[in-house]
Amino acid sequence: MAVAAAAEADNRVHRWPLTPRITARLRAKGAAQRIAGFEADRAGLGVETERDARGHLVMTAPDRHDVGQTGADGDDAWVLWIHGGGFCWGSARDGTGLRLAAGLGRPVVSVEYPLAPEARFPVAIDVCLEAYLAGVEERGPRVLLGGVSAGANLALGVLQRIRELRADGDGPPLPLGVVALTPFGDLAGEGDSYRVNEGRDAYLRWRGQQRKFALAYAGGADLRDPLVSPVHADWTGEALPPAIFTTGTRDLFLSDTARIHTAWRAAGGEADMVLAEGMWHSYLSDSRLPESAALLARLLDWCEEVLGRSRDSRSAPRGGS
Repeated sequence: MAVAAAAEADNRVHRWPLTPRITARLRAKGAAQRIAGFEADRAGLGVETERDARGHLVMTAPDRHDVGQTGADGDDAWVLWIHGGGFCWGSARDGTGLRLAAGLGRPVVSVEYPLAPEARFPVAIDVCLEAYLAGVEERGPRVLLGGVSAGANLALGVLQRIRELRADGDGPPLPLGVVALTPFGDLAGEGDSYRVNEGRDAYLRWRGQQRKFALAYAGGADLRDPLVSPVHADWTGEALPPAIFTTGTRDLFLSDTARIHTAWRAAGGEADMVLAEGMWHSYLSDSRLPESAALLARLLDWCEEVLGRSRDSRSAPRGGS
């Protein structure tokens, strides 16, 4: 199945410039079909959706947890999810967020952040941080923070901003855990996999494709700024939440995932890394693949373990006997 899926994939160079006018037109092409596909998957999984006051998409499996309410098991945990798309594409109607909502049975708030090149760094991070802060205020502090590809980059940027706010005083709570799926973490394209996996990733290329997206998003910002490229982030200091990182041996961003995972562990953080043999960038997005189903099961188990651990810690008696 994976071989057939890779043969169907398109990783051609994009020969058009990323001007706002051209990008908007390209986003609109096929938009109706993408929305229809999302809605079919949503109905099949039994997930309900609604927009919150800020326009973000709240996805909930109603048979387990009601939107905005504590679940039947007393767990008020929720997920802030950030979609991918090279900072220039995609929307809150994200298939991975949808499958997490169905599998976890907890609200997933999928952020509808402004896209590049119309909105450049740091606008998307600002919007995602605001969604996190508002969500904590409205839904409570038991939140998992995650994203895929460019969305994982933004999630790691949000975490850096949260840590900065906490260092300055009484900042917001840290997330209970971080889910970073194949993060686009090096917008300067300096990692080894940007050369080794050029043309081997089923969907991505650096030259003439992802490099264009990186420049469209960063604008005039330093590509090695840790908020632009979290491979350069300093994770030392306050204890980190547990994290899970995923990638594949043919992922263009394999180096990004490995570098961030290594830095996380070096800073004393707990971090798992799932490396799939022969798989490419964001293979979880293709629900037909056995490898995708296996990864989703791993992610759901990891999330439940982290939530269960934090719930047990919260309910444990204080003090000695």
